[in-house]
Amino acid sequence: MYRFMKIFSAFICLLPKGLQYAIGTLLGEIAWLVVPPKRKRLAIGQILFCNITDDPKEARRIAKASTTRFGRMIIDVLRYPEIKDGAYKDMVEFINKEYLDDALENGRGAILAAVHSGNWELLGGVLASEGYPLISVAMKQNGDADKFINEYRQIMHQHVTYKTGVREMINELKKGAFLGLIMDQDPGDDGVLVPFFGYETLTAAGPAVLARMQDVPIIFVTIHYSPFSEKHEIEVHPPIYVERTDDKKRDIAVTTTLLNEFIEDYIRRYPEDWFWLHNRWKWTRRFYGEHIETPPDVYR
Repeated sequence: MYRFMKIFSAFICLLPKGLQYAIGTLLGEIAWLVVPPKRKRLAIGQILFCNITDDPKEARRIAKASTTRFGRMIIDVLRYPEIKDGAYKDMVEFINKEYLDDALENGRGAILAAVHSGNWELLGGVLASEGYPLISVAMKQNGDADKFINEYRQIMHQHVTYKTGVREMINELKKGAFLGLIMDQDPGDDGVLVPFFGYETLTAAGPAVLARMQDVPIIFVTIHYSPFSEKHEIEVHPPIYVERTDDKKRDIAVTTTLLNEFIEDYIRRYPEDWFWLHNRWKWTRRFYGEHIETPPDVYR
């Protein structure tokens, strides 16, 4: 698989841009065709559950669009050898970049919170290539997939640590690093129960915990592809600070609620961009399904 992806990447980089993304569109359509029916029902059900729409046909359209966009995402990553060292600048447009510059000048580090929306992989590569001291926290992939993606992240000057490297995260924050965390997925048997789309939902508490521990801001950075400008719009949002009181659990819950409110608002803004195929309420349903409302379990 590793060798195939390297060869495929080299082939893609030889093609004109229009043909590159035509192939991406085809890959996206194929991806939707091979998604299992249960997973499609899950995505559509979650869209309806979150009141993004009350029309099942529209929910299906959103679910399909959120899947087929992966074709373009893959092409963006395969183009890394072509767009490295500044060539990516024609692909992106920054909004409110001064929030990052202020945090960098401050020198105390920051938590950069991201969402599985838009091309989050390209987002990390661009931020690292722009010279920000980004340490991306990722989930380890299997075998050749992990080898390939990490090699391509290095092409864009991106450093990655895995979710088990908590000590490394703290040490890097102390050095003034920007710690990149994606916090919108199901945290499993961990996390804190706070509102999300109006429902009590287990949510990753890592950003709030680390920000409180090190007294650093949490800054959301989002990426959205605009078909009008034909660019990825990278928007930096105002920093969020954890209120420190004598009640640590309260502080973390309050901050995580604020973060979920931001994520929810952003998903409502660009519903086709979010990863609806992910079973977001799986562990919430397992732990609390008898006591609080959750989406139906299509995997029973």
